[in-house]
Amino acid sequence: MSESDNIIQELNTFVQTYAANSEVIRTATTQQINATQAHLLMLLQSQNATNTVLADTMKLTKPAITKAIKNLTTHGYVTSSKDATDKRSIHYSLTPEGVKLALQHEQLHQNLHHDISATVSDFTSEQQATIMTFLKHINHLKDNHS
Repeated sequence: MSESDNIIQELNTFVQTYAANSEVIRTATTQQINATQAHLLMLLQSQNATNTVLADTMKLTKPAITKAIKNLTTHGYVTSSKDATDKRSIHYSLTPEGVKLALQHEQLHQNLHHDISATVSDFTSEQQATIMTFLKHINHLKDNHS
């Protein structure tokens, strides 16, 4: 196996581990909240928002947001209310259970950031610069193939 293959394998392992452990919240009822839903909870923690605002902020389609919000509403984490001036506009906000779940997800993020920071601190400044260059190139691969 080439060194490039080893790097790809390690990146895949990181992504899978991150997705499995950090981005899925299991609630007391064993209902799972996916990454999109968890991030919606975090966004709604700071302010009430409409479907359009959430879609624009998360760079997702309105139907994707609608589906995620519907699940969160069904499980009692989000509530909706019509705008007082524009009856067509619906604002979403967190219930007390939604606030708890948002805080739980935020804690998972903080733990992951702490663990990554601790790992990165094991490398020299030069090595950290190389890692950063590599990650920037990886994150811009799609730009080269558009």
